[in-house]
Amino acid sequence: MKLQLVGTGSILTARMSASALIDDRLLIDAPNGSMKAMRRAGLDPCSVDLCLITHFHADHFFDIVFLLLEQGLQRPRERDLVLIGPTGFADRVDRLFDLGYPGVWEDIRGKVRPRYVEFDPGEGGVCSEGGYTVRALPMEHAVPALGYLIADGDGARLGYTGDTVRCPSVDELAADAPVLVLDASFPKQGRVGHMGLDDVEAVADQWPDLRLIPTHLGDDVTHSSRPNIVFPEDGQVFEVTDQGLRSGPREVPGQRGGRKGVVPGLGL
Repeated sequence: MKLQLVGTGSILTARMSASALIDDRLLIDAPNGSMKAMRRAGLDPCSVDLCLITHFHADHFFDIVFLLLEQGLQRPRERDLVLIGPTGFADRVDRLFDLGYPGVWEDIRGKVRPRYVEFDPGEGGVCSEGGYTVRALPMEHAVPALGYLIADGDGARLGYTGDTVRCPSVDELAADAPVLVLDASFPKQGRVGHMGLDDVEAVADQWPDLRLIPTHLGDDVTHSSRPNIVFPEDGQVFEVTDQGLRSGPREVPGQRGGRKGVVPGLGL
């Protein structure tokens, strides 16, 4: 499973807003600017076959319109675009198009072939789509939100919390997935529906074999003494296997001006 962090930042940072891409085809969240970030990283938005949304805040959701436009204006899809998220997903997309591009959605919808899988954010659920098993778990944020456990056919499993305080579902993901991408918005004392780095370090201490990748980072969240926490950069690529993160450095395309980046030593 190839994991690319399209963006790793919270709102008030120069980093792109938090978003991730699996195997170049499963997108987790579509925040403001994510389609431009994908293009700068040499990624094709038209390759996305599944899009998972954690919640409907703008910095996680507002580029869904541009994902649909990218695909609908390029060429008609031959199979469904699977859109997975909290209850009300389809209605939110309709409303965003009405606000941003009145009269356009009917034509685009016919070319994109969206198919919605909506989960009650208080309960979660499970679906199998596009070769992945996706388990949605309820998270605790300022608005109804979901986290996800994503498994592929080769046995690789990835947890993704989205925005949340530390809650039972975070611990459930930590126990079930060898690699967990999780909210780390503040250096300590998580607040306003987010975790702090101290919460992430507590998870790292409780599950020392778990590899944690913090995201939704503020500018003051930069490092940790815990060896199983790996801080990413925008555009960075990781390989997730059935054993966790692949050990050893891996060269990846940079997001700014063709700069090259290297995943730091993962032989943890």
